[in-house]
Amino acid sequence: MSQFMRVRRCALFLAALILTSRLLLQGQDKSDLLKYAISAAPGDLQVDRMPGPHPPRSYQESFTFTVSNPTRTDYSGTAPSCKTFDVEVLPAEPSGQGSVWLWSNGKSFCQTVTPVHIAAGGSWQKTVVWKFNTVDIKDGKYKAIASFVPTKNRTATVEFSITSVQ
Repeated sequence: MSQFMRVRRCALFLAALILTSRLLLQGQDKSDLLKYAISAAPGDLQVDRMPGPHPPRSYQESFTFTVSNPTRTDYSGTAPSCKTFDVEVLPAEPSGQGSVWLWSNGKSFCQTVTPVHIAAGGSWQKTVVWKFNTVDIKDGKYKAIASFVPTKNRTATVEFSITSVQ
């Protein structure tokens, strides 16, 4: 095979590869390109379980859920109701205990399709607070899972621990 034929064959192969990549990206769901992150503050938490005449001490953990759009095009999605996200706290290790806390539990949400827009290069962010008493929660490792409803509940997870002051 001549040098010309090899170069031509290589050029055709590259052109087909580029075209296939563009078609795949065009057909790709824009929500696949979003980035999901959750943070916990204070994160690892020490609680005082010392008995005494006072009521059980209360603590809180704040969770900030961020969905970023690193692309050059705006993201537009919808949620089937006003509930656009949720945050759930579970033991980090499977224990059969199930959910410790679910942000949406007991809340009412409008039953209207809700648009969610994230500008190109921008982000969408929500913060929720989990309040608990020392009698309600055991020492251990936990994880918070945030889910984004407009992208069929794609998630982000953060782990943290709760320990007693010694």
